[in-house]
Amino acid sequence: MQENYSRLQIVNNFYITIEEQKVARYKTIPQQVNFEFTPENLDAITQIQTNHNSLSFDSELLTNLRYYSLWQSNNILSPGLTFTSYYRQGEQKIAVISSNISLQSQISQKIRHDFLVNLTLVEKIINAHYWSIEQIFQQLPLTYQKKSYLLPWILSLFITFAIVILSPHFLPSIFFLNATSSVIALLITIMTILILTKLIFQYLVKKYLVKFILQQLLFGFFSYKTTRRKLGFTLLSYFG
Repeated sequence: MQENYSRLQIVNNFYITIEEQKVARYKTIPQQVNFEFTPENLDAITQIQTNHNSLSFDSELLTNLRYYSLWQSNNILSPGLTFTSYYRQGEQKIAVISSNISLQSQISQKIRHDFLVNLTLVEKIINAHYWSIEQIFQQLPLTYQKKSYLLPWILSLFITFAIVILSPHFLPSIFFLNATSSVIALLITIMTILILTKLIFQYLVKKYLVKFILQQLLFGFFSYKTTRRKLGFTLLSYFG
């Protein structure tokens, strides 16, 4: 069990990086995802696959992978998502295979031909390359918290409460009815206001708040640092 854990740690901590381009003092734009394979982590990946385990990305890496995917999918000039696998042996680092997945889900790839003399090694690298891409795509989707309905309900409750407090001024006709009729009329009015305001706020959250968060992730406050990006994706998981 300890051996499996150490293998997972070796793989997760050292072989996946995101190549970024600095476009402002505090802002970088992701360019591609790189895998750096060694004889050791190739064996670790083989063991993980044999045991039917999966990778568990740390939150910082997963946040930046999501940002890379979001950025590329909203960039009309983007060629798509690029994944490049390198093989390091000693001081030598060689790009072996590069895959590009376009926004139309078309896949193109380049393989270093002079590396094909060692077919067993190439097969292991290609297998680890595509398995790593699969692991990333499996974990990219946000886990929505199913709590986006809470904000509209909270806001509508506040509005309804304020209207009820002020109801003698705005709904005086209700209080000229007999006691039973007045209570029934007041309850119907409260429920109607509550449901209507909830639907209005729900529409506004879906239409404007989610759009605002996405814009901030791409170009605004949430786009500058990993911690901000993580906050932006957390908000999307609640309100998306």
